[in-house]
Amino acid sequence: MNRIHHGTHICIQLDNQKRPSVSADDYELFDMLADFLTEDCDFDYEYLYIKNWPMQGEHTIVIESGITYEELMESIKKLDLDEIERIYLLNN
Repeated sequence: MNRIHHGTHICIQLDNQKRPSVSADDYELFDMLADFLTEDCDFDYEYLYIKNWPMQGEHTIVIESGITYEELMESIKKLDLDEIERIYLLNN
């Protein structure tokens, strides 16, 4: 599995089935990512995976088929690292 971290709280990965996904270690950040990817980037997702609900834990969005790892990575790079940290600190 390939993994790239964006800041300290977001991880972009490619699973064994070649599906790109993005994980966050906080629910607020996960919610912001889901909104950003679906509303701003017009990506859809195949499924959401939430471990250790509700707030802290691993929260993953598996992106729709047809979106590449590189496209996901470039989209996530547009996010402001200070804003990511601010959202993360709301619950942590």
